[in-house]
Amino acid sequence: MEPAAAANGIPPVAAVLTVFALVFAVIGWLRLILAGFREGTLFGLAALFLPPIALIGLAPQWQRHREIYYLVLGALVFISIAGIF
Repeated sequence: MEPAAAANGIPPVAAVLTVFALVFAVIGWLRLILAGFREGTLFGLAALFLPPIALIGLAPQWQRHREIYYLVLGALVFISIAGIF
């Protein structure tokens, strides 16, 4: 008898890692939106609608917003490992 999660084709480890990646990405995106609106309204709207562009815009101040980059990096690591499984 196979595990229930295998019925849809995704292993349980990959499913858990994907959930962690989504949680990290959402928390990082919300923190990016807050940091963006602290910088300015236009930058906040860019963070809301174009998060990768906003991350590039925050790059010169990466030391101040280090946690956002750590969250995004964590999400990328988790989704990459989930892709391997």
